[in-house]
Parts: sequence; structure tokens; C-alpha cells
Amino acid sequence: MSPHRIAAVIDKEIHDALRNRYIVMLMIMLPIVFAAIPLISLSSIRQIPPSRESSGELPPALARRLAGLPPQVQLEVFLVSQFMLLFWIAPLAIPMTIATYSVVGEKREKALEPLLATPVTTGELLTGKALAAACPGITLSWAAYLLVVAAAHGIRLSPPALETLWGPTAWVQIFALGPLITLLATLTGLIVSSRVNDPRLAEQIGMVVILPLLGLILAQSFGLLWLSGTLLLLIALFLLGMDVLLIALAVTLFERETILTRWR
Repeated sequence: MSPHRIAAVIDKEIHDALRNRYIVMLMIMLPIVFAAIPLISLSSIRQIPPSRESSGELPPALARRLAGLPPQVQLEVFLVSQFMLLFWIAPLAIPMTIATYSVVGEKREKALEPLLATPVTTGELLTGKALAAACPGITLSWAAYLLVVAAAHGIRLSPPALETLWGPTAWVQIFALGPLITLLATLTGLIVSSRVNDPRLAEQIGMVVILPLLGLILAQSFGLLWLSGTLLLLIALFLLGMDVLLIALAVTLFERETILTRWR
């Protein structure tokens, strides 16, 4: 693969995305929303009078896992753990929108034919499109996370909760799992986008990636699962393998010789 040609595809895709007002609006609003939700919730929890603090608010299985901590601290740790999963989902909306429109939209605007006529290979084209779609969401998610970390120190969150928010386990979730999940969703969107002619349908199909994440949130909420460091590393390895497989599948399914005639 040629880094120069990949960079040219990335530059083109980013410029195209920035001309879409809907995508620009998402890039502005989503980091604010995903930073505000945990900050408002954590600030509210700290206003609970000591007499009302109770670990009974947690599922029994989670209360046992956090036994030994004061009730309010238990609740803070639980909420931070849930919000960490929210940052797995945070980067997905923007990449999915960019990815699903990148093929279908170009076809509708008659911009795909000239692109496929260039010397860029299918692998370079899809790599550039995937990176251009994934990087804005990942970057904005990281910015929202760092804002939450800074604000958490400002409101003096308890040390166990801060350790859950800013520590090795949190770094694996934010800086490894987040990008891997985003790339998985982006590649899924590109694959679907190359096979259908409706960008909204492609986006809706691609967003099925969120369903397992919602399952993890619910499982942890009910105490059925606790995402330990070991489990997170296993999930990361699984996602890495899935991303590699999806890249190969995307190149195979992107039939550049017939993709244009199929949609005429």
C-alpha cells in the first residue's frame, strides 16, 4: 500500500465530510453531550445527604464486589464504570455517518467513477475511507473523556472512583477498545454501503454493532458481569481479530469493476 495515496484519500474524505452540515453539527454536539452526562450525574450523586446513601441502590452482586467501600463511593465507582462503557459508544455516530455516505453518497453525486478510475488500489481506497471516517469520532471521544477526567478532579471524586476513571483499566477501554470498536463499526458501514444504494439503510444496518455494547451495559448494571482488566484485554484481542477479518472482507466485497454497473 502507498501511504501517499492513502493520505490523499483521507484528505479528500475529510474535506467532503466537513461540507456536510449534519456531520459538523454532530462533531460539535456529541463531545459536549457525552461529557455532560457523566459530569451531571456524578455531581448530583455527591449532593446526596449521607443519611440517604445506601449500597442497597446497587444490584446485590455488584454490592458484594464493592464491599468494604463506603456506600457513596460504591455508587460513584459503579456509575464511573457504566460511563466508561458510554465512551465505547461515543465515537460511533460520526464514523458511521461518514462511512455509510462515503460510497453511496459519492455514487449519487457521480464522484465515485473518477475515484475508481485513479491508480489507487481497493485496499488503499478502503483504508483511507475507514481512517478518515474513524479518526474524527475517536479524537472527539478522547477529548470528551479528558474533559470528564479534569472535571472529576475538580469536583473531588473519591479516589476509588478516580482510579476507575483514570487508570490502566480505563486506558484500555478508552485508547484501545474505543478505537477498535469504532473501526469495526466503520468497516461494517463501508461494507454495507458498498452493497446497497440507500445511505440511511446502510447506516441503520451498520449500527447493529451497538447492540452488543448495550448488552454489556445492561449485564454490568444487573451485576451479571464485571469488566475486569483481563476480560477487557480478551475483548480487545477479539476485536482486533474481527477488524482484520473485516478489512479483508471489505476488500473482497468491494467489486470495483461491477459496483458502478450494479447501481445504474
